[in-house]
Amino acid sequence: METNTQQAPKTLEQVIEYCKFQRLNAEQVGSWVWVSFDEKPDESTLSCLKEYGFKYSPRRKKWAHNCGHPTRSARNVNPWDKYEHAVISGKGA
Repeated sequence: METNTQQAPKTLEQVIEYCKFQRLNAEQVGSWVWVSFDEKPDESTLSCLKEYGFKYSPRRKKWAHNCGHPTRSARNVNPWDKYEHAVISGKGA
């Protein structure tokens, strides 16, 4: 019997609570959560981010979670200019 390894999408509230619990430097931008690091995190932290559904954006040098709200590429738009944003954990929280 095959099992589905995909997890249900995380809600914005779940992702925010995860970031607070993990004490990540996180920011809500619109309905997405972005996590940044001053230097490359260890492999354990990277694995946890990936398992929770974060994807790395090489262009922005941040980890992003869409919180169940996929969108088209914002290649020509800076989400921080387009959407409200607030620090939710880490620096400045």
